[in-house]
Amino acid sequence: MQVTATLDKVNNKALAPLNASDKAAVIKAVSNDDSGKQPSKNKQSAQIQVLSKWSLAADVSKKLSQAEQTERSIRQAYQALESLRKQLISANSKLSQAQKQQAEQQIEKLEQEIAKGNSGLDGDLSPLAAGPKPYTASLNQHIDLLSQRKQSEQVNILFGRSGNAVSIHLAGGQSEADNLKTVQQAFASQKINVSTDSNQSLYFSAQSKDARKLQEPWLISGQGVRVAAGNPINVKLEPAKGTLSKLSDAVNSENLESYKQQVLQAQKQLKEALAKVQSQRAELRQQLDKISLQTQELELQALSQQLSLDMQSGNRHSVSVVMSQANITRSLVEFGLG
Repeated sequence: MQVTATLDKVNNKALAPLNASDKAAVIKAVSNDDSGKQPSKNKQSAQIQVLSKWSLAADVSKKLSQAEQTERSIRQAYQALESLRKQLISANSKLSQAQKQQAEQQIEKLEQEIAKGNSGLDGDLSPLAAGPKPYTASLNQHIDLLSQRKQSEQVNILFGRSGNAVSIHLAGGQSEADNLKTVQQAFASQKINVSTDSNQSLYFSAQSKDARKLQEPWLISGQGVRVAAGNPINVKLEPAKGTLSKLSDAVNSENLESYKQQVLQAQKQLKEALAKVQSQRAELRQQLDKISLQTQELELQALSQQLSLDMQSGNRHSVSVVMSQANITRSLVEFGLG
């Protein structure tokens, strides 16, 4: 305990960038690098600085490898959609049954590739976020909250068993865009974001702590024609489908031109994702280069020589030192082999 307390005071700045497990490994490596005597503060500080930079480099290398894998996945997905787009261009006014089946198979194969844990992409063809993704669900298209109506209407929504509710007043003669703003403002109080797609379908999204409001059935009542007065209805929201799932569903659409536009939109999403990943990769590369410059070769050699001497001396802490060093560099080894 005394040694650990001393180490924590030696170089907090060097340890700060590390996560809890790597910080503990660095402290253990330095505290065990001893022949039974209390190591000098200068020696501890030097070792902590080197091992901390080493561990930080391993973490950045891991993120860099993930970014590179995501970039490969994006390029592969783009080429798969480009192949599909060319097939659509070569088709006449509509796809034959064989062409539809081939398109479905291509999209299904691409979905399976994206679903793999190492693709780095989600169902919307976006880079996986660091934190949990918001839960998103869509409202049944038979419930129309956006179209312009002559008369004003009131719509009340109760969110399942949560006890929360919203009340929406849609003014008569209000445009679809203004109706959307009204709905967004009403749901904002419940920390629920509202958006729409080209088909005017409504999508609601919330963080995990508020997701229950979208997962349980809604009781909707109103005054007007959107929801007839005196006839409250139960509505179950549908979990939002990803971009590829929507493409798969739309294969049987008779509007070939609309389907081409959906494929182009998916490719546009991939281009945006690629730009984000390339920017992230450039930042990580700069971080890694900076760490490499900071970690002078002589420092690493000095540490390596000291560890070699400890191993040759046969002191009782030798195994602990090597094991701790191995724990710190595990990420570099994993990705070097990968």
